[in-house]
Amino acid sequence: MAKLIHAIFENGVFRPVEKISLPEHQEVEIIIQEDIPTRLIAVVAERTRGFDFLADEREDIYSITDGEPA
Repeated sequence: MAKLIHAIFENGVFRPVEKISLPEHQEVEIIIQEDIPTRLIAVVAERTRGFDFLADEREDIYSITDGEPA
């Protein structure tokens, strides 16, 4: 089971921000996720052409005739 736990790293130790319900000496894995700037994501997407498939009209889920006007 996966849990998202917010922690602060200080004095060489990860300290949870909130109380956690885990047994003592429970082994866990920690994944460090750092924010990636939106601008960098856009540059990578453009250079790798990873979103080119969206230009294909077959990828359109909805058309102008779907639903009602808002």
